[in-house]
Amino acid sequence: MRRYLLVMLVSVAGCLGPQQDPSAFFLLSPAPGPAVGTPIPVSVGLGPVTIPGYLDRPQIVVRLSDNEIQLSEADRWAEPLRDHITRTLEENLSRLLPGSSYVDFPWYESARPDYALQLEIRHFEADAGGQVVLDGTWRLLQGEEEVDSRDASIDESVAGPSRGAGVAAQSRALAELSGEIAAAVRRAWSRR
Repeated sequence: MRRYLLVMLVSVAGCLGPQQDPSAFFLLSPAPGPAVGTPIPVSVGLGPVTIPGYLDRPQIVVRLSDNEIQLSEADRWAEPLRDHITRTLEENLSRLLPGSSYVDFPWYESARPDYALQLEIRHFEADAGGQVVLDGTWRLLQGEEEVDSRDASIDESVAGPSRGAGVAAQSRALAELSGEIAAAVRRAWSRR
């Protein structure tokens, strides 16, 4: 009986010991490649960038249906998603608009940029069917005047079942959005 009790205690202790953490942490990646286009000495203020509350969390969100989402307890963003979107957008725009500089919102009046970019994201997640949807609205302002704005709806196919493939598709969608915004900045700069 004692031997049986000892074996049970050792077994239970083994189960309660350290467990491997299944967490994986993910980052969006900027678009690859060298700077493209003619340099322009434009300053752009980034922000505010807003995301819906259901995305404003460490867990990666997957949309299961129009009315249902799933939060992954193991797959997480390595930094707050809103900050990460802003930083990746800046890296993409820096590549697409060589010679440009960036100021994060809010900025001091003395550091007011040539243009301000406001971005409202409504959806930015993978769905159960293997598509990433980036849906939102951006506005480009010069002072208080709107010089351009667009509703953006970008779909990217996920190249595999892994969460990393979904995050890569999100990165591609953000790169496509960055291209739209960079073209608008170039148009506005050429009209000044």
